[in-house]
Amino acid sequence: MATVYIGIGMVKTGTTALQTFMRENEEVMKKQGYCYPFLDLGINKKYDNKNAHFLVYRSEAEDRETRKAEEKAVRDHAYEQLKCMAEKYPNIVLSEELIWHRSNGNPNFWNRLGPNFAKIGCDVKVIVYLRRQDLLIQSLYNQSVKRLPLTSLTFEECIKGTFFDYMPLDYAEHLKKIAEGIGRENLIVRVYERGQFVKGDLYADFAGSIGLELTEEFTKNNIVSNDALNGNFLEIKRWLNEIPEYTQGSDFIWRPICRASEQKGNQKTGMFTYEEQKAYVDRFAESNATVAREFLGREDGVLFAEPVKELPVWKVEPEQMNQDIVMTMGEIFCAQELKIRKLQENYEALKNELKELKQENKAMYNSLIFRGYRKVRNGLGGKKEK
Repeated sequence: MATVYIGIGMVKTGTTALQTFMRENEEVMKKQGYCYPFLDLGINKKYDNKNAHFLVYRSEAEDRETRKAEEKAVRDHAYEQLKCMAEKYPNIVLSEELIWHRSNGNPNFWNRLGPNFAKIGCDVKVIVYLRRQDLLIQSLYNQSVKRLPLTSLTFEECIKGTFFDYMPLDYAEHLKKIAEGIGRENLIVRVYERGQFVKGDLYADFAGSIGLELTEEFTKNNIVSNDALNGNFLEIKRWLNEIPEYTQGSDFIWRPICRASEQKGNQKTGMFTYEEQKAYVDRFAESNATVAREFLGREDGVLFAEPVKELPVWKVEPEQMNQDIVMTMGEIFCAQELKIRKLQENYEALKNELKELKQENKAMYNSLIFRGYRKVRNGLGGKKEK
C-alpha cells in the first residue's frame, strides 16, 4: 500500500513555504518515490498548492443539501485521482493548514480519514507542527488585520472576546482526538522552533519527518513567504479595515502596505506586555507538558524550549506615525500608477492589434478570391458593384 502523508499545519507554522517548496521540487521528489500531486478539483486556484484542501472544502452554495453534495463531489473526485497516483508512487504528500482547526467542526473527521484512504489502497500518517500559543495568536492577529478576515478589532478586544476561539489551543486535548481517530503511531508531532528543527531548517525537518532526503537537486527559488506587518503599519491597516467600502472591495492596499512595512523594518515589538505574555503561556503549561511527555517522549515535559522574549509593547508615536502614513500612501500611489501604466500599455497594444486586424480584413476582402466570389454572386442576381 502507498503511504499518504498529510501536513495539517497548524497555521502560521511555515506551511505555505513548505507547499511552494514541494511544488517547485515535485519532479525531484518523484525520483525518491514521493509525489506532491496537483489535484484538479475545479475549485478556487488559490488551493492548487494546498492539495489536501478537499478534506475540509466548504461549498458556498446557500442550500444545505447542495453544499453537502458539492463537497462530497469534490472529495470523491480527489480520491479518484489519488487512487491512480497510489498505483504509481509509494509515497504521496498532501498539505492544508486549515485541517488543524476545521476538523473540529466535524466530529467524525478523524475516525473516517483512515478508512476513506484505505478504500483507495493507502495508509495515512498525519504531520502537525505546534507553535507556542502566545506567538501563534499574535501572528494570527497580524494576519487577520493584514489579509483575512480584515478585522478592525484591537488585539486587546480579540483577547478579551471570542476572536481566537475557533483555534484549538489546548494541544493535548486536540492531539488526543486525532490520535484516537487515526492511531497514535500514525501521528507525527513536530515543534515549530528553529532550535528544534533538524539542522535548524524547516524544510530539512519536514523532509525528515516523511523520510525524504534533501539532496543538492532541491531548490528554493520560488518560496512564498507570508511576512507580517510591523508596528504602525499594522495599525494603519486596522484603521483602513474600519471602512466598509474598503473591506467589501478587493483589499488592494495590503501589498503596498506590506512593502512599506518591509522597507521601514521597524523595531520588533509585541502585542503583550512581558507579564501578560508569561501569564498567557502559563495557561497552557499543563497541556503542553502532556504533549511533550505523551507524544514526544520527553520525560522533562518541555515542549517549547525558547524563552518568552521581553519585547517592548507597540504604542503610537505621532511623529513616527505621520512618516509611516506618508510612506504607506507613497507605496499605494506607486502601485496604482503601475497598474494604470500597464492598462495603458495593454490599451495601446489592443488598438494596434485591432488596426492590424482591420487591415488584414480589408486585404482579404479585396483579394482575388473575394472579388471572384462577388462576381459569381452578382451574376446570380445579387447586387452589382458600382
